[in-house]
Amino acid sequence: MQKLHDRIVEQGLEENVAELDQWGYTIFHDARTDRIVDEVREAIIRTVAAGDEEKAPTRFTILGEDPIFADAISTPKLLTLVEYLLGKGALFSQLSGSRRRAGKGSLGLHADNSWFPAPFPEWEIMCTACLVTDEFTEESGATLVVPGSHKLKRHPSPEERAEPEGARPIVASKGAICLWDGSVWHGNYPRQIPGERVVLHMTYTRIGMQPIENYDHLGEDWFAGKDPELPRLLGREIFLGRSPTFKQNDRELLRKTYDQVHGSEFWQKRGIT
Repeated sequence: MQKLHDRIVEQGLEENVAELDQWGYTIFHDARTDRIVDEVREAIIRTVAAGDEEKAPTRFTILGEDPIFADAISTPKLLTLVEYLLGKGALFSQLSGSRRRAGKGSLGLHADNSWFPAPFPEWEIMCTACLVTDEFTEESGATLVVPGSHKLKRHPSPEERAEPEGARPIVASKGAICLWDGSVWHGNYPRQIPGERVVLHMTYTRIGMQPIENYDHLGEDWFAGKDPELPRLLGREIFLGRSPTFKQNDRELLRKTYDQVHGSEFWQKRGIT
């Protein structure tokens, strides 16, 4: 296999690597995504049901819904930059599609390293890429990012979430891929214009962020009479890797997972009961 440095040079990604180092995010085009962007948008529209809520309707676990999604997550330039951030053998972690309409709703400032307490390690844990099927501008509800915040290696405070100093919109044309590492602070602007902002969200993670052994074959009767900590130790009480859909019971599991990582004060600091 061609060495990573040689692929970066051959694909003309030197500036993108520099931007990831300096700002924590970058924007690029790939011939494949430029070719398939309309098909991806149509697939998201078919897959993600429209909703009346201001917050963008989103559906997860959609890889098997349309063959075009497999083409999107394996885009050559994207995989090169994922390897730069996460090392060899990085795994695909999550695929979702979203449709944002005009309204006041927006996603709050956060870092995607949700499952890790601060300080984050010097090396990146995961990264997220968005395939832009509708032009990204502040008015259209583009992603909001705080450049350089990945160097802080922590989650934003409630005060920083309320007043994201230095925030700017990611401005990108149709067919572009916006990629950021898991440490950078980001959210999005509310959409101010008619129509929809349709986006494919692709997440990748380091290969080492998982157990070596899987014990899903053990039935519930195996736990009877044993230490009550065992279900947690074997991953029975975490959201990660278990939810084929995002239903209400999954939200309860999601919160329980956050509690295991951050403690209940995680919600209190954010004013969530």
